[in-house]
Amino acid sequence: MSKVLVVDDQVSNRELIVTLLKYAGHEPLEAADGHLALAQVREQHPDLVICDILMPTMDGYEFVRQLRADPAIAHTEVVFYTATFMEREARSLARSCGVSTVMMKPSEPDEILRTIERSLTGTSPAEPVANAQQFDREHLRLLTDKLALKVSELESANRRLSALTELNLQLASEHDPHVMLDKVCRGARELLGARYAVLAVREQADEELAYISTHGLAPAQAKAMQALAADASWFSQMAGNGRPRRFTTRDGAELPAQLPPLGSGLIAPIASLQRTHGWVLLGDKLGAPAFTSQDERMLSTYAAQAGRIYENGSLYKKIKQTADQLAIEVEERKRAARELSVANETLEQRVAQRTSELHDVIEGLESFNRSVSHDLRGPLGGIANAARLAQEFVAAHEPAKATHFLQVIATQADVTGQLVDSLLALARASDASLNLEAVDMNGLVNDVLASLQPPSQPPLPVAVDRLPTIHVDRKLARQVLVNLIGNALKFTGSVQRPQVHVGVSPGPGAPVFCVKDNGVGFDAHKGQQLFKPFHRLHDHRFEGSGVGLSIVKRICECHGGKVWAESTPGQGACFFFSFGDGGTRSTGA
Repeated sequence: MSKVLVVDDQVSNRELIVTLLKYAGHEPLEAADGHLALAQVREQHPDLVICDILMPTMDGYEFVRQLRADPAIAHTEVVFYTATFMEREARSLARSCGVSTVMMKPSEPDEILRTIERSLTGTSPAEPVANAQQFDREHLRLLTDKLALKVSELESANRRLSALTELNLQLASEHDPHVMLDKVCRGARELLGARYAVLAVREQADEELAYISTHGLAPAQAKAMQALAADASWFSQMAGNGRPRRFTTRDGAELPAQLPPLGSGLIAPIASLQRTHGWVLLGDKLGAPAFTSQDERMLSTYAAQAGRIYENGSLYKKIKQTADQLAIEVEERKRAARELSVANETLEQRVAQRTSELHDVIEGLESFNRSVSHDLRGPLGGIANAARLAQEFVAAHEPAKATHFLQVIATQADVTGQLVDSLLALARASDASLNLEAVDMNGLVNDVLASLQPPSQPPLPVAVDRLPTIHVDRKLARQVLVNLIGNALKFTGSVQRPQVHVGVSPGPGAPVFCVKDNGVGFDAHKGQQLFKPFHRLHDHRFEGSGVGLSIVKRICECHGGKVWAESTPGQGACFFFSFGDGGTRSTGA
């Protein structure tokens, strides 16, 4: 059995290698960047190090160079495992610092295991080249090019998010469902750059086609799509699991004869939380051979929002039709004036309530758009400025200053990446369908604490009461506990004796759980702002995107429950949450 250190700033990447090492009978060690890895090598003396290249604090090249400079550990074998887009330059620079083996992400598990075994039984690494100044220039150029590409990708994602928000605002203000569906079809094609788009919806899952819209097709092709969509067997098969799907003719996908010729396609369901209303199909990605996973996520989010707005628009149309019918009946049935008057007043209240809800949706989307634009503009501007300064210092042969700004770029890129991840998590929490099952809350809390426990650190200061087993969506309930317990640990970090308590309030009905801490607390009058996206009550001493509690609120509401908080500044906070009827007690506490 050999001791192998895995160095990567992405937890999921480390978990894959660690799992393979355990399977092969080796002892795995982990580190999140080069600086921590150096300390691990000096202390543990592993037989092999598998290291990513682009990491915060200290990248893989600098890690290997410092490792080779220390006679006590210079002989340690190192393998680079990276997803760099400049493979030839990366391999050349790796050889310059004494690394002969470079694996490109992603690699098959069998290939990873073979590379590990070859490295463990191979010879010592080569000595680094003598020209350190040339190495520094190549090192900085490679990292600068890589980060410049990341800046471009983030700017493109920002433009897409802004366009998506603008489209949602337009859709939310449209009361006619058919006009709204035409906008969805055209917007999907323009947003993702497709040659054509086809959209179809049904009033009920087993009824005939209710409406179809096409964009980018000739009249004859659009007519052929009417007949194809009316049958819907092919589309039901393609999107039968309620999830988006990419396909290409090269993959052997069988296409119906009525479908216009295409090389690649992307289909996503138009669905609300209650049911699937239809689907939207995009044909051929303009300027690319196929649609990407990012396109798939974008269309899935867009179609889910369209499904909700379509459902609201259909309800609004039905309410308006009912109001018109009541007005006619009032004229025709004057003898029933009192009953019709009461019914009309009730109807007006429902219309006013729905109008108010639609107005709240529009205001929420506008606030969401402003928050996303503001939070993304800051780090993207910092990345762009730092990248320009880094290029200038590289050209001026001042690597120390250039390295500083590269570290600034990496930090800002991490911030932006965390924000985008938070946006995706918020969207998933909004659109998630519930999969209720009996869940032992004590076991779920213990699982969350194990995932939050830092390696080689004292146990977390968390006390847990005996909790009941309830019927709830396990994954979503786990997300609630991760966010609330994680927040409690974060805000007790500066307390001399931190304490976190997870409990449940006794009583009949659905149980009410609580997570209590003795941290910094907050002003109770501002407590409702905690659950709004991107609203934070504390300064930047405490990390976070301002989305976690919004996700908690949406998950609880999806189950029919709620969440609220009580606190006093400097005396800790207590968050209460329930899952409503979805969280009905299964066994006694």
